Amino acid sequence: MSSRKLTLPLIASTLLLFSANALADITLTQAAGASLVDLTGSTQGTTTGNGTTTTVTPYIYGGIAGTCTPASTTDTCDSCASQTSLATCNHNNVSVNGSVVLTFTTTDTSATVAPEIRATSSSGVILDSAPNWTTGATSFTTTIPWATLCTNFSSGASSSCSSDGSVDVWVGFPSNSGASSYTTVHVVFRNANTTANYTDCLNGDDGTNYGFCHFTTYPGDGKIYAEDLTAANNFPASPNASSKFTNLLFFYDKQQSTEDDLTILSRITSASEYFSLAMNLNATPPVADDRITGLTNGVRYCLVMASQDATGIINYFTKTSDFPAAGAQSGFCTSPEPVVGLLDDKHCFIATAAWGSDMAPEVQSFRDFRNKYLLPFAWGQKFVKTYYKYSPKYANMIAGNETAKTVVRSLLWPLLLFARMSVAFGFWISLAIMAAALWSFIELYRRLVLGRKVRGEL
Repeated sequence: MSSRKLTLPLIASTLLLFSANALADITLTQAAGASLVDLTGSTQGTTTGNGTTTTVTPYIYGGIAGTCTPASTTDTCDSCASQTSLATCNHNNVSVNGSVVLTFTTTDTSATVAPEIRATSSSGVILDSAPNWTTGATSFTTTIPWATLCTNFSSGASSSCSSDGSVDVWVGFPSNSGASSYTTVHVVFRNANTTANYTDCLNGDDGTNYGFCHFTTYPGDGKIYAEDLTAANNFPASPNASSKFTNLLFFYDKQQSTEDDLTILSRITSASEYFSLAMNLNATPPVADDRITGLTNGVRYCLVMASQDATGIINYFTKTSDFPAAGAQSGFCTSPEPVVGLLDDKHCFIATAAWGSDMAPEVQSFRDFRNKYLLPFAWGQKFVKTYYKYSPKYANMIAGNETAKTVVRSLLWPLLLFARMSVAFGFWISLAIMAAALWSFIELYRRLVLGRKVRGEL
């Protein structure tokens, strides 16, 4: 009888859940006139799955930096293209005089009056009094001027969009129409017409930085590794707390003839070619891949770093005052070399064969040590070339023998420990620690083992 009592309420709840109004849904499907459209909220570092339910709120980003003229009021433009220096800009610059166009689909075809577009909530200021809608339609659009959105920011409201801010756009059908569907779109805006540079933070952030504030180049095979990447203490926040940093950009140029590094670096502007590394905000470190690929071996490249937030604004550049003096080399420049194939092919190299995968953490640790302490130096490059020449034979022998793999892994563990310590604490400090540990082991062996033998205790 207890089961029968539970059945009726369960059926009633199910019918209520799947009633016409409960099923009705309004979904943002696309947008125009915005710097970035994020339908999943992933730019905020949101994760789903693993038994966790996350309410997804679409984000619309608008950013103004530099000047350019869009083709229409619902287009963006590239303010970086005309730059002649390292100046803040946006490849998808919005216009204060432009508008954002939002397109929605809906399963609620019972409404008899047009949907309302309001700020913050169903009782907020009307943002669009005449959306493009017809009775019974399954989709509709709304056009909202950026000036109108800026006027309704929760903070920094300004019709000229001179201040950063954000606002929730409430989209729904009035309750007196017989339908109660609605959705919310979060709009984030940033105006950054002042160019900023980062203060190198290898030895700690001084509190003035946003985004990333240190890197060093290391050569790879047809690639450059952006090593020692260091983020500001408040990463991934940008000056507008609602707009996190999403990409790390490296503007670059190549050496012409016998130019020094200063000449190459001085030629780089916000209009130069660039590489973009996506940031995984849910991972540590936040940059998922530090490889800048597709380069030509033997050619010297110089890089300037900048951070890009979700509004598309590019800012916080490498300081030009940190560039080297004429004739000097710097950590911003390097030449890819073909010998960097070391550890890239599991069929050819001993460490990869021993651990069975070129993606193994142990192999990555050797790769990091190679990039930082071998390839930048002539003697290190000679060692790499020698290893590259003779290791394939032995790697193939190891790859098919599990016993050999175990033995080699055991022999490589001290080197792995030294490699990881060097990357974390520095080469000479690690060498001193390892030497002290070895000396301590020898001294213990001498006293406890050899000493007992002399005394006849063993």
